Amino acid sequence: MADACTQGLDTGFIALGYGKVAALGIVQGITELLPISSTAHMRIVPAVLGWPDPGSAFSAAMQLAALAAVLSYFWADVRGILGGALSAVAHAKFGDWNLRFLVWIALATVPIGIAGLELAPVLNTCQSPLRDLRVIGVVCLVMAVLLAIAEVTARHTRSLVHVTLIDALLVGLAQVGALIPGVSRSGSTLTAALLL
Repeated sequence: MADACTQGLDTGFIALGYGKVAALGIVQGITELLPISSTAHMRIVPAVLGWPDPGSAFSAAMQLAALAAVLSYFWADVRGILGGALSAVAHAKFGDWNLRFLVWIALATVPIGIAGLELAPVLNTCQSPLRDLRVIGVVCLVMAVLLAIAEVTARHTRSLVHVTLIDALLVGLAQVGALIPGVSRSGSTLTAALLL
């Protein structure tokens, strides 16, 4: 049963049942904001427990739920940045920090959006070699080593004030790796930011 994979409209919810979905939701919630791959855990935990692979659509749905939780928790900050950016545009203050921050976020999101659309046929199949547990294990280890190297070699002297558009783009490019199960989105972006 662990080798079965659900994909498509079902997104794994029906095949798994409410209890298993809730358990994986807890795993997702714990791993999403840590520099470890929540997507890898959405593949590893079911395999260890003998459950079917819920597939990448299930992982994406879980990540949307995590995004909703993060947005609700940080809503005051998000509202402040959006309001500040809109005010800056209205008053032609294009050097405003809120506007710059919003542009950085948008720019950092473009690479993963493009790559995700281009690689969807490879990434969104149950037979994708990237969903193989051995590949995921190796990728997790490589990411751990890269993050450790970045932490040891980082200067830790730059602040958000010093971030440039190029920095935002480079962090966004690092985020593309998170399309591969085993590469953490927060881990890849932290690694890139530490190395800048």
